[in-house]
Amino acid sequence: MDLYTNIFLVFTTSSSIATWAIWKEMPLLWAGIIAISQIVTLAKPYLLFPKYVKVFYERNLQWQNISLEIEELWHKLENSIIEESVAAKEYFDLRKKSLIFDKVSEDIIFFDYTRLQDKAEELCNFNIQKLYNNE
Repeated sequence: MDLYTNIFLVFTTSSSIATWAIWKEMPLLWAGIIAISQIVTLAKPYLLFPKYVKVFYERNLQWQNISLEIEELWHKLENSIIEESVAAKEYFDLRKKSLIFDKVSEDIIFFDYTRLQDKAEELCNFNIQKLYNNE
C-alpha cells in the first residue's frame, strides 16, 4: 500500500511538471489529478498499515515468547522443580518484561471501536453460556 501511494505521488508530481503544455487542453483533468495527489499526500500519515502490521507482528512474537516462558515456569512449579518463592520472583520479572515491550510508538493511531468490541463481548458471553449449558 505504501509503495503504491508513493508511486502515485511521484507519477502525479513528475507528470504535472512535465506536461505544462497539456494544461491548456485539459485543465480540469489535471486540476483533478493534482487535487487527488494533494489529498493523498495529506492522508498518507494516516495510511500506516504496513507499519501497523510490522509493529503488531513484533509484539505478537514478544507476547508468544513471554507466554512460553510463563508456561515453562508453571510446568516447573507444578512438578516441584522450582520453589514457589523463586517462581513468584521469576513471574513478576516476566510481567515487568512484558510492560517494557508493550508500549506502542506515538505515531501509531488507534481508532475507537467500542461498539464492535461490545458486540464481540456479547457474542463471546453468549457462546460461553452455550458451552456451560451443554455440560
